[in-house]
Amino acid sequence: MYFTALAALMVILVASYQAPTNAINVSSLKSNPSSPLPPLPMPFRVPLDPRGELQLSWNISYANLEIYMELRVAKLRYGVVLGMSDRGELTNADLVVLWDSGTKSYFGDAWSDSEGHVSLDSQQDYELLEAKQKPDGFHLLFKRPFSTCDPRDYLIEEGTVHIIYGLLDQPLASLEQLNLSRIHTGVQRVLMLRPDMPYPTLPPDVRTLDVVAPNVIIPNQETTYWCFIQKLPENMPKNHIVMYESVITPGNEAIVHHIEVFECSPDIREVPDYSGSCDDKMKPGKLNFCRHVLAAWAMGAEV
Repeated sequence: MYFTALAALMVILVASYQAPTNAINVSSLKSNPSSPLPPLPMPFRVPLDPRGELQLSWNISYANLEIYMELRVAKLRYGVVLGMSDRGELTNADLVVLWDSGTKSYFGDAWSDSEGHVSLDSQQDYELLEAKQKPDGFHLLFKRPFSTCDPRDYLIEEGTVHIIYGLLDQPLASLEQLNLSRIHTGVQRVLMLRPDMPYPTLPPDVRTLDVVAPNVIIPNQETTYWCFIQKLPENMPKNHIVMYESVITPGNEAIVHHIEVFECSPDIREVPDYSGSCDDKMKPGKLNFCRHVLAAWAMGAEV
């Protein structure tokens, strides 16, 4: 496609609020960036869409109160939208947009109004560091402060951040032509800010136990709660849980929203095997005695 060839030639421009004549050429940013590029690969990453065509990676500088982000788009056509909003809404969102005008491509800090119309922000707080076509897709590397003091920008702080994304399938003569409600969009939830501490060192005698629901066929519906019974080994001694994390089949990370592990009541001697919908009316009644929460994981968490 035209945009892919354009990206390979590196004639990507950074849009200013006033006019494209004030745009900054990406090649000049690459040769003389205002700050050194972060070490790659980024330590944190999450697929944005269920197909894994968009992946967001990031790193955190607590010293400078900045966050570095790298967005990979497997098949880029005429642009991409990445943003943050309070609950994942497309309205009143803080956005960064790469779009093709038909003759040139632009990158800019933007926002959406109460109806989803997009406009460039008068205060450009996203700094583009690199734009490059690589074998696995098109990569955008940029950064922004946690707090920008811009009322139209999202304040990045501890807790879940709702990431919105969208792909452009046609050129835009002007960014103001874009309405998020008219393009394919999605939402992902992540923990952007992670504790500034080293990964814990586990004791040498630690053992792992995988609790997984094997060979689950994902139903063709928006939300599914799947229950699976896993029996512990016989005569298993008492153990102390020091850490838990998700075990998800590669490629399905954007589908699994949360996982909970429940302990069944010791008063129930025989718990029947089961692997199926938690809402199934044929689910064994004894599963109602498995309600004591041992562990809980949600999308965006690490451990």
